[in-house]
Amino acid sequence: MVDTPRVTWDAASGSFILFHYGDARDVLSDNSHWKDPDRAEPAATLLKSFKPCLSNPERNASILWLDGEEHVRVRGPFAKPFLKRVSVAQGWIERIVDERIDAIAKRDSFDAVGEFGTEIPKDVILRFIGADSADLPRVRPWAETLNMMFKPRRSAEDERAMAAAMTGLGGYIDELIAERRRSPRDDLVSDIVHAPEAQLSSSELRINCIGLVTGGMLTTADLIGNAIWLLLTHPAEREKLLNDPKLIAAAIEEVLRFAPPVEGAQRVASRELSLGTCPVKPTQVAVAWIPSANRDPGVFQDSERFDITKKRAPHLSFGGGAHICLGAPLARLEARIAVLKVFQRFPALRLADPEAALKWRPTPFFHGLEELLVATG
Repeated sequence: MVDTPRVTWDAASGSFILFHYGDARDVLSDNSHWKDPDRAEPAATLLKSFKPCLSNPERNASILWLDGEEHVRVRGPFAKPFLKRVSVAQGWIERIVDERIDAIAKRDSFDAVGEFGTEIPKDVILRFIGADSADLPRVRPWAETLNMMFKPRRSAEDERAMAAAMTGLGGYIDELIAERRRSPRDDLVSDIVHAPEAQLSSSELRINCIGLVTGGMLTTADLIGNAIWLLLTHPAEREKLLNDPKLIAAAIEEVLRFAPPVEGAQRVASRELSLGTCPVKPTQVAVAWIPSANRDPGVFQDSERFDITKKRAPHLSFGGGAHICLGAPLARLEARIAVLKVFQRFPALRLADPEAALKWRPTPFFHGLEELLVATG
């Protein structure tokens, strides 16, 4: 991060980019700023492209875009049962991971992203909200298609596919909500619809369940893939982990710091700001550039070194403030289980071709591999 400016204006995205830890943390933790892209000036084209073109009230029901009291009102009924569910999820997540590893165990090589890292979060988040195992083949494709919302400059065909997926997944979740109202089960949707304090509309329930599904797939898959890649390319750190499996929690935090799955977290300025030498006006967008902030040498000693045993300041990979990532505890748990198990099952795991160029997905603000070919021995 030598000679990195504190702040710069990026005309392509129509936003100010914050590179230093202190600026990024301060903006993200200031709950007076906004998340809703509709509040941003017209120049903020990239941020505006992330908000789906749905009809009201669906378009404005997601906690991703809500601010202030409305955000608290809608997020609250999801947050408490979500954390409770994570606290008892380890056993069945371990079974999902074991089944996935068993499916590839007899092979000499596999794609650690496409056949492992991306598959686990799909089943986990869908099961977590309450989808029946038999429904997963039908539901997965809708969830995968909706991740195109993070793709800028979508084609007309993309928009049609997303609309169809939204209809399919939304209809499925509506049915799930109705069924759980009649007959609750041991799942998140049941918890939410039967919570005494939950006074949410059908749109708010539907859109935020969809948000949990789509958000829980993409970034968690990237976290698992990035972790496997880093540990394969840093053999001393992998040996530390295999010799002391209790280091897995610290290892995942270091992966989140060193190679964060989400690269940018945005806020719309609600008032005039002065960031470095840059004046920021109300409705202009500030983007905390997480990879740079997480390697700020003024905060992180040996910031360019991947070290799973070094005690460090908290990273910013899950954002901050009222909008800190709701799914962070589940993502951490999935990554800890999946990464530790795959290296314990395949202690000689290695890159199939160490000289092969890495294939990173081109999605703005997200950092994950398209594939990672590995050999088991």
